[in-house]
Amino acid sequence: MTKLDVVYLLDDDESVLKMLCGLIDTIGVEARPYSSSQAFLAAYAPSPCECLVSDVRMPGIGGLQLQRALLAKGARLPIIFITGYAEVGAAVEAMKNGAFDFIEKPFGAQDLIDKVQRALERSRDLNALQLKQSAEQARLALLTPKEKAVVQLVVEGKSSREISESLGISVRTVENHRARIMDKLHVGSTVELVRLLL
Repeated sequence: MTKLDVVYLLDDDESVLKMLCGLIDTIGVEARPYSSSQAFLAAYAPSPCECLVSDVRMPGIGGLQLQRALLAKGARLPIIFITGYAEVGAAVEAMKNGAFDFIEKPFGAQDLIDKVQRALERSRDLNALQLKQSAEQARLALLTPKEKAVVQLVVEGKSSREISESLGISVRTVENHRARIMDKLHVGSTVELVRLLL
């Protein structure tokens, strides 16, 4: 864990926020406390490694409403919900909407720390996947319309001869397109090309 990792803490009870900040400080991660969902939403800017620890019941925008608002914005940060009540319905809704975990008060300090560390690992993995997908999309955008047509037929399992007949170009031209495609997409084989696009 590093200070680049961020744990957002959200609870309308100042004493709980102070306790949560103390726990997060023990693992050397930046803790950012908020006493309302509105304040959190106004300040939130995605980080490469982050998670949110949020109370479920709060005045104004509650935890589940906040989760829906974050989903609507496309935010992918793992959320650990904390509640003082046995709310099975809320837990089910939170988990269906992708919550990382749901714990009841009182909870053990080590239990929360373990969950936060796992949530940060998940966030790091999600960020790495997103960067990989963005890089792949950027490389695909480099293809010309003809190269995209060739790629589509390659993915369908067509041979160079079948592609040449389908597109009305010579086999040699198909092979030249394939070589440029492999170079632009940084793949070394047809199998890698197909894997990239499926």
